[in-house]
Amino acid sequence: MNFEDLATKFDLTEMEKRIFTRLKDILNGKSDAKEFYSPKEFGKITGIKYSTIAYKCLIGKLKARQDAPGCSWQIYASEIERLKGEANQNF
Repeated sequence: MNFEDLATKFDLTEMEKRIFTRLKDILNGKSDAKEFYSPKEFGKITGIKYSTIAYKCLIGKLKARQDAPGCSWQIYASEIERLKGEANQNF
C-alpha cells in the first residue's frame, strides 16, 4: 500500500492548515474555540438550510457525529474551513 492511497496532497495540506489554525487560536488565547457546531449554528454560519445540513450529515457529505441514533448531529468545526476551501477552488 502506498502512502498516496491513504491521503492526497490536498488532504495533508488541509490538515496542516487546521493544525496551524488551531495552534494559532490557542496561542492567541482562543482555546475555547468550538470543536463542533449544531446544525442550526452551522446553518447560520454557512447559509445552508437546516434540512440540507441534516441530510448531508446523514449521507456522510459533512463530517459529523451523533451520540446515539436519533440524537442531534454535531458537525466538526473543520467542515467550515473545508467548505470555504472548496468554494475558493471553484472560482
